[in-house]
Amino acid sequence: DGYNFPEKFPIMGQEKIEITFKSDLDNLKPLELVFRVYKLDTHQMGETGKVQRYVLHMMSEGGYFNHSQYCGYHVSGPVSEMVKTVFKKHFPTTVWEDRLDLEDTKDNYSYVLSGAYTPFKAINWLCGKAYVSSSEEYSPFLFYETVNGYRFKSLSKIIEDGSTNITKYLYTTGNMRSMPDSTERTDMSKIGESPLPARYHKIQSLEELGRFDMAHNLMNGVISSRLAVHDLLRKEQRVQDFFESQVFTNMKKLGEFNHFRETDPEAQRVLGKGAAFFYLPSTPYTVHTDVNGILDNTKVESLYLKRKYHMNTFLTQKLSVEVFGDNRRSVGDVIDLTVPKMQSDAAFQTDVDKNLGGEYLVTGLKHTLTDTYRVKMELSRNCMGV
Repeated sequence: DGYNFPEKFPIMGQEKIEITFKSDLDNLKPLELVFRVYKLDTHQMGETGKVQRYVLHMMSEGGYFNHSQYCGYHVSGPVSEMVKTVFKKHFPTTVWEDRLDLEDTKDNYSYVLSGAYTPFKAINWLCGKAYVSSSEEYSPFLFYETVNGYRFKSLSKIIEDGSTNITKYLYTTGNMRSMPDSTERTDMSKIGESPLPARYHKIQSLEELGRFDMAHNLMNGVISSRLAVHDLLRKEQRVQDFFESQVFTNMKKLGEFNHFRETDPEAQRVLGKGAAFFYLPSTPYTVHTDVNGILDNTKVESLYLKRKYHMNTFLTQKLSVEVFGDNRRSVGDVIDLTVPKMQSDAAFQTDVDKNLGGEYLVTGLKHTLTDTYRVKMELSRNCMGV
């Protein structure tokens, strides 16, 4: 800055900034985002005394307004309708209109949202109560923000929507043998109906952040778990067990294999009574009338262990990859990554590496716009690759 904007405007922390950027290709539409400045730091004076450098920190307008809003009122009905009510009550239409993607839920509750909860905290709390309306199988709901707006969707729906237009990427190094024809060795000409040139589908760098953590899986209910609920009204304790095998076959997943091999001769030592133990008090019962069809207003016993399992498996395997700038990418996309097998004897490099390759969900994005435009993606899948 050679004009001293912090003083001239001045910049005081409430400014609205509109940013427009795109990939350097004419056939892609630009991405337009609106932010609020909330902090200025790292101020450095240039040696000539004519320029200065500083960092402006910004957040979306929804996040900006969220910190000054609190709940403290009654909501009832399906969770998806409650979420819509929260947005309408606390945010201007510019924040959520045409930018709120809500998946309908199949449930019925009556809650007083805590007056200590901000809107986003209340919605995240409601995530733990939501049921998928289109399936008998449970799938956890997530609330998150993308460059295209806010999303309240189940993990199964996120995977389903992201899989409708899967983008292919290839990772190779300078000395790595080319892929054989049978596995789309790709000079990237077979990449599909992509509007981007082939170079945009080549991974520039790849780092594996984690593949599995069996100790974490055992301690956090991924393998098996037991819940002891103390009913404060009936003065009784009930115990419920959960095993991965109960839900694995029917759950929507990326990856192929479960986390625990029951062929292990000592498997029953782990699976017998639940490797992870949780204890919760519960007061689930509400007054039931003809107009209030609510019997259990917490769903602790039917939801707690399943959500615990799904949320802990959500990030089973994580990769970080960097590609040429592509402003179409968004959290929730599914990408198909091809990685050749890495072996010292090149004669055996005849297939893809199933541990690193395969389909992943984009769970985080970082756009970097400097002299070049790059996108760093956090990729995750909720089951083992091989």
